[in-house]
Order: sequence, then C-alpha cells, then structure tokens
Amino acid sequence: MQPRPAAVNLFSVRRELIADFEGTLSRIADMGYRGVEPALFGPVALDLLPEDMRIEWPEPEALAAMLDRVGLETASLHAPLPIGPMAGYVFDYARALRTDQLVLASFLALPEAANAHADAGALAIAIERFGEACAAAAAQGLRVGFHNHTFEWAHPLEGDRVAWDLFWERVDPRVCAEVDVYWAASAGQDPAAVIERLGPRVRRIHLKDGPCTPDAPQVALGRGRVDLEACVEAARHVDWHIVELDDCASDMLEALAQSLDFLVERGFSTRR
Repeated sequence: MQPRPAAVNLFSVRRELIADFEGTLSRIADMGYRGVEPALFGPVALDLLPEDMRIEWPEPEALAAMLDRVGLETASLHAPLPIGPMAGYVFDYARALRTDQLVLASFLALPEAANAHADAGALAIAIERFGEACAAAAAQGLRVGFHNHTFEWAHPLEGDRVAWDLFWERVDPRVCAEVDVYWAASAGQDPAAVIERLGPRVRRIHLKDGPCTPDAPQVALGRGRVDLEACVEAARHVDWHIVELDDCASDMLEALAQSLDFLVERGFSTRR
C-alpha cells in the first residue's frame, strides 16, 4: 500500500489557534504534516461551541495565503452542507483553499435534522439534504462527505438497524465517508470492518487513539487501544490520513508530532 500524505484536523488545535493562529499552523508544518483540515467555522459551528472555543477564522483568501506561507495544503474542509444561504460561504472557502472535498462533521451541524441518529424522520430529512448538497457541490466540482461519532450506532431505528446503516444504504451514492476510527471503536464497532464495508466511498479517515471510552482524553497514535494498522490497511481508497485528537492526555502539539512519527515509521504516511 502506498503511503498517504498526513494532515491535522484543526479541531485538535482549536485552543492553540485562538492563542496564535499562524504560529500554530507553522508548528504543524514544521512537524512534517503536509496538510490540515479546517473545522469549527461558520454560523452553525459558532452556535454549538462555548465561547472559549470560538475561533476567529480569517477570510477565505487570507486563510489561503496563510497556509501558503507556512507550506500547508487543505486536505478537506469540515463545513456546513452547501445548501441554502450557506452555499456561497462554503464554496468561497473551498475555492480559496483549493480543496474538492467537503465534510459534514456531524448531524448536529444540520439543525433541522440534528437528532438524525435517533429519529427516523430526522434521518430522512438528513438524507434528503445530503442529496441536495451533492447536486450543488457537483456543479462546483466538489464532493460531499460525512464524518461519524459514536451515536450513529447508538439507537435502533428500524428493527435492529441503526442510523449508520440506513444512512449509507439510502443516501445519494455520491456521498463519501470520512470514517473516524476512534469513535467507531468507542461505539463497539470494528473500525476496519466499517471501512471495508463502505469500500471506495471512504475517501478520508480520521486517525486517533485512546482508551475507547467517549469521555476519556485521547493519546498519540499507537499508544491506545485502536488497531490503527488494520484501519489503515482497510482504507485503501483514501487520499489522506487525517489525525484528530479531540482532547489529549498530554501536550496536544507534542502528541500530534508523535502521531506523525508513528505513521511515518510504519510506512503509512509521508512527511512533506
């Protein structure tokens, strides 16, 4: 398997970005990461976040210039679905950052279907909105994806079938997956098997590690319970390996550096 470039989801360094935005990006680049995945921007994200986690994002062209200065690419973009009044906002960022991949981070970021993991009617709305988003994105040369947490497996909606299974069975086939291996494992799933079942629809993976209990802090890759080797081997169709640590038991930037070391030493990823 060819090694993939590695990126950091910027949710990991939300506090560091608030303290020193460009300096934090520069440190990520200096570690050897090739890219980042911006997250936590836009009105919906701001509504969901406590005040001390609200990042003041530069305008699209300013952010693109900043990434160019430090030598980072955009692996993909965690963004609202590009429908309704948000479409232009999302497309402006995607164009400026030169990425063709949009990812909805959670059903929680879709206000009219925020409980789609637990309610069949809300799930049907989410599936419809993803279809609309796919059509709008395709017209701009973009793809739409979905990122999981644990709760997509938590509630049977039809017999013993959960939202995760129903979503992928019924959503527009153009929707791709960004499988978060840690949250899948924390939900009692085999994340490598989750990836295998979706096959080429998995275009990104979120790599993280830890004790696989939802509220415990996470750790650098290779120091927890997730079988990361199996996950990477299963993710044959991905373009990027994206490291995301929501909260860390040690210094976040140190853990990100150690995580890249883990990926490079095993031949899974390359340094820039």
